[in-house]
Amino acid sequence: MEQRNGTPSLWMLYLSAVYVGVFGFLILLLGDAKTPSWSELLALGDARQVWGLGTILGLLAVAMQIGIAVFLPERLWADDGTNAFFTRLSYAHIVLLMALTALGEELFFRATIQSLLLRWIPSVAVGLAVAAAVFAVAHVRYVTRPVLLAGAWGIGLLLGWGYWFTGSIWTAVWAHFLVNVTMTVLGKHGWFLPGWRSSKGERRRLRRPGP
Repeated sequence: MEQRNGTPSLWMLYLSAVYVGVFGFLILLLGDAKTPSWSELLALGDARQVWGLGTILGLLAVAMQIGIAVFLPERLWADDGTNAFFTRLSYAHIVLLMALTALGEELFFRATIQSLLLRWIPSVAVGLAVAAAVFAVAHVRYVTRPVLLAGAWGIGLLLGWGYWFTGSIWTAVWAHFLVNVTMTVLGKHGWFLPGWRSSKGERRRLRRPGP
């Protein structure tokens, strides 16, 4: 179900966040003896390392997305309106939806897809790069926009490395949640969405005192 402007409905977004995680759960549930138990998978590990490194990775991803919006022409990074739709949600919906999305996608793309690829591919670097590519291509609306696709690949690489380095899925979940919430809240305030330069310029002009 989509809204009239072509963007997905709120409840479809919730549903997609949940079913991606459930799909990953089922794959892990049917895994072989090498698959980590759920107690191992969901263990926090070193909390300072998880939250500290997760925060750094999330902020790096935020900086990368801001850099794209600031330094590249808008026509190269404007999406189909989905990101603008997120900014119209209440803060409660933003936090809940981004939390479910981060958890569901990390269970699927990192705990499942990346873990399987690292078993099959001898090189860790290549395995992380391929897993990040799967993550990027799964964002179907980015496939025809190389800059957005490359950005999603870069974020997937950061998240995948964080999971591999710390051994805790929560590193990737926290970093994923942080970047999504930060960019959505910035967009809610008129920053880094299509047309943001002109809207900010108009606001400055209106605030400028008269002669």
